[in-house]
Amino acid sequence: MLKARPRVVTSRQGGPDLGALSGPFLLALLGGDEAAVGELVCRSRSLGADTAVVVRDLVMPALCEVGRMWRSGEVSVAEEHLATALVSRVLSRSSSGAAAPAGTARRIVFACLAGEFHDLGIHFLADVARECGWDAESLGANVPREALVRFVEQRPPAALALSVALAGHVPEAAQAICEVRTAAPGITVLVGGLAFREDHERLALTGADAGITDAVALRDWLRVQAGKASAAPPGVRSGSGLPESMPPALRRRIAKSR
Repeated sequence: MLKARPRVVTSRQGGPDLGALSGPFLLALLGGDEAAVGELVCRSRSLGADTAVVVRDLVMPALCEVGRMWRSGEVSVAEEHLATALVSRVLSRSSSGAAAPAGTARRIVFACLAGEFHDLGIHFLADVARECGWDAESLGANVPREALVRFVEQRPPAALALSVALAGHVPEAAQAICEVRTAAPGITVLVGGLAFREDHERLALTGADAGITDAVALRDWLRVQAGKASAAPPGVRSGSGLPESMPPALRRRIAKSR
């Protein structure tokens, strides 16, 4: 039986217009003015933007422009690194996400596989997930497949999100997802990153459940999943239909037989 094609979760339009803040935000980043960057993020929030919208409409366009300027020689690698570090600190401080009480939140793990060194995006997305009430963990860049599989087997999350920037790493992502599904049956796997933004058809090669296009798309997906979990009967694991108290080894054997 053929597996259904993964769904591309796209960003819905709407929300506050942050266009007027984009120019000053870029200048503040290039100038290393952390106070100004923080003030502009606060202004965006006062307009009604949550972390997802700030990332999609303010942060990522500015960082893409900084990257373009670095490639063209308009800024140095030091200035590019300063801009990314600065915005990461400011956004982390401004995020309204707080740790949920132990055992009450669904868990999502973010990671970049071996050879993928651009992990800033997944740190932003982890902030988005926490703001949505999820327990989010970011494993960072360059995570070997074996280490990732062992991690999710020992502590199975509800969802795993992989970021892939390079098209040549799509086969490695597919192999990792296959092994993750064996180690943690019932897990939902998301993929995102430049490799899939360039070509949505690559998504079908990975075996993932869905492709996420940006921070707002992730936010909306997380909210839908949280709603489904809250509607599940007490004591039942959402998505698998198996009791939480069931030993993991037995749960895996039953899931494989279905």
